[in-house]
Amino acid sequence: MKKKSEFINREISWLSFNERVLNEAANTQVPLIERMRFLGIFSNNLDEFFRVRVATLRRAMGISKKPIDPMDFDPEETLLETQEIINLQQEKFDLIFHDLIDSLAKEGVHLITEKNINKEHLPFLREYYEEKVKPYLVPIILNNRIPFPQLNDNSIYLIIELRRKNKMQSSVHALLEISDRLPRFVELPNKDKKSTVIFIDDLIRYFVKDLFISFEFDKAEAWAIKTTRDAELDIDDDLSKGLIEKMTRSVTDRKKGEYVRMNYDNAIPHHLLDLVLKRARIKTIENITPGGRYHNKRDLMQFPHLGRIDLCYEKLPAIKHRGFQSSIFEEIKKKDILLHFPYHDFSNTVDLLREAAVDPDVRTIRITLYRVAKNSQIIHALINAARNGKRVTALVELQARFDEENNIKITRQLTEAGVRVIPGVQGLKVHCKLILISRRESGRTSRYVFAGTGNFNERTARMYTDHAVLTNNKELGDEVRKLFEFFESNFVRTAHRHLIVSPFNTRRKLMDLINVEIEFAEKGEPAWITLKLNNLVDASLIRKLYEASQAGVQIKLIVRGICSLIPGLAGKSENITVVNIIGRYLEHSRILAFGNGGKPLYYLTSADWMVRNIEHRIEVSIPIISEEIQKELQDYLDIQCNQSIAKKPRTKTKSVAQLPVQNLVYQFISNL
Repeated sequence: MKKKSEFINREISWLSFNERVLNEAANTQVPLIERMRFLGIFSNNLDEFFRVRVATLRRAMGISKKPIDPMDFDPEETLLETQEIINLQQEKFDLIFHDLIDSLAKEGVHLITEKNINKEHLPFLREYYEEKVKPYLVPIILNNRIPFPQLNDNSIYLIIELRRKNKMQSSVHALLEISDRLPRFVELPNKDKKSTVIFIDDLIRYFVKDLFISFEFDKAEAWAIKTTRDAELDIDDDLSKGLIEKMTRSVTDRKKGEYVRMNYDNAIPHHLLDLVLKRARIKTIENITPGGRYHNKRDLMQFPHLGRIDLCYEKLPAIKHRGFQSSIFEEIKKKDILLHFPYHDFSNTVDLLREAAVDPDVRTIRITLYRVAKNSQIIHALINAARNGKRVTALVELQARFDEENNIKITRQLTEAGVRVIPGVQGLKVHCKLILISRRESGRTSRYVFAGTGNFNERTARMYTDHAVLTNNKELGDEVRKLFEFFESNFVRTAHRHLIVSPFNTRRKLMDLINVEIEFAEKGEPAWITLKLNNLVDASLIRKLYEASQAGVQIKLIVRGICSLIPGLAGKSENITVVNIIGRYLEHSRILAFGNGGKPLYYLTSADWMVRNIEHRIEVSIPIISEEIQKELQDYLDIQCNQSIAKKPRTKTKSVAQLPVQNLVYQFISNL
C-alpha cells in the first residue's frame, strides 16, 4: 500500500482551484452575464493547464520511469487522475452552460443557433456575413493531393462535409479555420426589448454552403474541433545568434509543438474524426476528448454585456489615491505610499512615469517589464522620457510565457526611441516588478522606488488585485540601484540587507523568518505568520511551515491557486488554516507577515513559494518600513481572513463567499 503523502499533488490542487472558478459560474448570487464569463475563465485556465502542465508531465514520462517530482508523485498516475477530474468538470461545465442559456432567456437574452434564426434577422446577418466575416474564410479541401495543414494552437476549426446529390459520388470534405480577427459573438438588433446573440461559429454554419458554390451537393454540415499544443520554448545554444533572434525563432517553432489535446464535437461522424486524426498524425488518444458543438469557450470571458447592467457586476469606480493630488515626488518624500489595485487607479503608476519624463530634476529611470499591455501607456511614458533626455533603462523579460511576441515588439520600440533595453538575465527569468527613479535634489541624488506584486499592465491592473509601495527610503533605494547594476553587468552580485532577492537569499531568509517564530512559540510567547500567495508548492518551505505549526505558531494562509500544503493534519498542521478568495477580481497580491515577537515584519513580494520563484527567477520581496502602511496591510489581511475563516478546514481549502469580501476591501480602501 502506497504511503499517504504529506502533500497535495500540485496538478490536483490546481484543478481544485479551477473547479472553484467553475463553481462561481454555478453561483446564483453572481450576476448571470458574469457567470457566463466565469465559464470563460475556467476554459482559459484549462487551455493553459494542457499547454504547460500536461505537456510537462508527458515530457517527464519520457525522461524517466521513476517519479522525478520533488514530492514523489508519479507523472503517469497524475495524468490519469487529472484526466478523470477534467472529464467530470467538463460534464459539469456543459450542465452549467445550458442552464445559463435558459436563465438568460428568461431575462430576455437569447443565444440562438443557425437552426432558429428569425427571418427578420436575415437581412442584418446576410450583410454582416458578406462584409465582415466572409473575407476571412478560406476553406481547404481535404484530399490526398493537398498536404494537411498544421492546426494552430487553440484555434477553432470547422470540419465540413458536403454530401453529393449523386449518391454514387463520394462526399467532399473541407477544413475551415475561424479567424481570431472575427468577434466570437454577434449581437443582433434588439426587438421588443429582447437581446439576441449568436456564436460566429453558427453564423458561419448558416452560410457555409455559399463557400462551395462550385460543388454539386445537397447538404452541408460542419463540426468544430480544436487542438492544444505544447507551449514549451526550445531556445538553441547558437552563440552566433542574438537573444531576440533566438526567441523569435522559438516562438515560431512553438506553433508547431506537439499536440497535447484535441477537442471535438461529439456529434461528428466517426469517419470524419478518423480522417482528421489520420491526416493530422495525432496518435495518442489519452487527451482526444469529446465535447459540445462549441470550443474555445474561453471566449465567454468576452460575452457581451448587451447594455444589461442588471446582469453584470455593479461598477466599482477606481479610487484616486489622495497622495497623488500634487507632485508625486513631493508626496513620496513626505511618507511612503501604498497602492491597492484595482481599487486604486492604475493611472497613478502611469502618472509617476509621466511626471518623471518631464521633471527637469529627474536624471534616470530604470524599470523591469515582464508583461505589458498592447499599446501600453507605460511604454509611451518611457519613450517620452527618453526623448526628453532622460537616461532610461528597461529590462524586458523576453521569456515571459505567452507574452514573448509582444515583448520582442516593445523591445524594438524602446530601442528605436533611445531606451537602453536589457533583454533579461542569462539563465534566470526576471519576474520582479520595480521602478527606480533617480532625481537630483539639493546637489545630491535622491532615489524613488516603486516595488509591486503585479505587472506594469493597464489591462490586467483592472482585473487583478495587486499591491505596490512607493518609497524614498535611502537604504532601499541604494539596494534597488545595486540590483539594477547587477542586471546591467551580470558580473557583480551584491549582498542585500533589507531586500529579499531570489535566487540569492530568499530561501535562507524565509527559513530564518519562520525559525524566529518557532523560537518565540517554544518560549510560550505569541507567534504567528500570515501569508497571501498565488501558489504554495515548495516542499522544503511547506515542511518548515509544518514544523512551525507543531511548535505552536499560528499560521494563516490565503492561497488563490495551488496549495500543496495540507492543513489540519493531526500532529502536523493543526495550527494552519488555508482559505481562498475567488471573485470579480483575480487575487494576485503576495504579502508576507511575521509576528516577530510583537514587532511585526511585512513584505510585498513578486514571488510565490515555488521552486522556480525561489531558485530560478529574479524575485524581490521589499520590507514595509512605514508603521502606518504596516497597519494598513494588517487591516487588509484581517478583512480577508476574518470574512473567510469560520473554522479551520482540514483536508480541503475553504472556498468563501467572495463578493462581500472584495466589496468590504473596496469600502476599506475608500475610507483610507
